[in-house]
Amino acid sequence: GADVLLIFLEAYGVVAWDKPELVRELSATRAALADDIRHTGRQVVSATVESTTFGGESWLAHISLLSGTPVRTADLNARLMRDRQRDTLVKAFGRRGFRTVAAMPGLQLNWSEGAFYGFHQIYGTKELDYKGPPFSWWDLTDQFTLARLDQLEIARTDRAPVFAFMPTISSHAPFTPAPPYQADWARVLTTDPYDQAALDDAYARPPDWTNLTPSYAEAINYAHRVLGGYLRLRADRDLVIVLIGDHQPAAFVSGEGAPWDVPVHVITARRAVLDGLRAHGFHDGLTPARPVIATMDGLLPKLLDAFSEPGRAARHQAGAVNDQQ
Repeated sequence: GADVLLIFLEAYGVVAWDKPELVRELSATRAALADDIRHTGRQVVSATVESTTFGGESWLAHISLLSGTPVRTADLNARLMRDRQRDTLVKAFGRRGFRTVAAMPGLQLNWSEGAFYGFHQIYGTKELDYKGPPFSWWDLTDQFTLARLDQLEIARTDRAPVFAFMPTISSHAPFTPAPPYQADWARVLTTDPYDQAALDDAYARPPDWTNLTPSYAEAINYAHRVLGGYLRLRADRDLVIVLIGDHQPAAFVSGEGAPWDVPVHVITARRAVLDGLRAHGFHDGLTPARPVIATMDGLLPKLLDAFSEPGRAARHQAGAVNDQQ
């Protein structure tokens, strides 16, 4: 009965928790996000997983988690997506009566391969229909994409529960200009989402290519504000939000020899889901537990198990894997 949002946060890696400069710059919005979670009657549990990519090629992380298969190369990605019979997390939710949708702000061309996942609806750039001021490579902002997804799917009440997949783009390198956060979510959907002063301030921050860490911090701060604002906007809704990094930012932020690890947070008021995740190594709070509890693909059966009756998903997943080997 809950709506489930799987949000891949672009370039959100453990460096955001390990680099002292980033820990300092992100502390205020992290504390605010934790307060937003508590204020809306929800809890959060967190862990760390090892991604199948580093610094880019986010789709390799997406397909690894959604299919439960470790995908580290473009060739394997293409081969796997040709297998329309392959089970996915999307199809699993669809079988349980969920309407399954994807909000893909970076999708500008026809994506026939997307049929692999089994979404009922895929919203690309055209369908999202952004008319505000441009930011980054794709013009759209993450707050707009989430607000538009809410308008199209979540805000409705006469519907089945929704499983929504959304990869963000506002924290894509070079991470700047970070959009202003707009407290009025209805205004985000208009052609005039920001006051001119806020827009001018955002545009006045060009990237410093010799040190992108401050820009990265601004982008992650923006992500914290957007998620916290949405939790408050839908404080009355039964939500399960899985927020996970797709990969570490490139080495000019992560540093030489950085691990391929990313945080994963699950925010919900559902005690059974939280208890199931704790049994799989998640810890209370936003701080991601160490060491890693799984690879990106190995996280899938843990989520399925936590979302299901005790043990049912794990047995189903094991049987499906054996059938396909």
